[in-house]
Amino acid sequence: MSALVLWFLLGQTMAAMPEFIEGTELRLVSPDLMTVYSSGRVSEGRLMIDLPLDAGTEIRLLVFPPNVTDGQAAALLSGAQAVFARVAEERADILLTFPEEAETVSLREWLRTERGIVLVLVTRR
Repeated sequence: MSALVLWFLLGQTMAAMPEFIEGTELRLVSPDLMTVYSSGRVSEGRLMIDLPLDAGTEIRLLVFPPNVTDGQAAALLSGAQAVFARVAEERADILLTFPEEAETVSLREWLRTERGIVLVLVTRR
């Protein structure tokens, strides 16, 4: 499959992702959604998140838009919209996985190219 076709298909999948406007919160949670490992908010074109996890750790991402209502938050916490992911090697990125796609997607690259946001992962080890 050509790279152009792959990016088109991934773009279709990622189109359902939120806009990540100022104040949007991204939470890194355990696969069962019970433990919040870290979170960060979009501020001034950056999303800064502490990353206390090892490379290869499987996680889920929950995205909360600013001014989310209780009903919207409950729907997000149900896991229906949780994005499957894992911490990349060297802990320099988060790789997104979508059931209908064979390839993983770099959260860093996607935020930069699709939303104009710089992802800053703080890894204090």
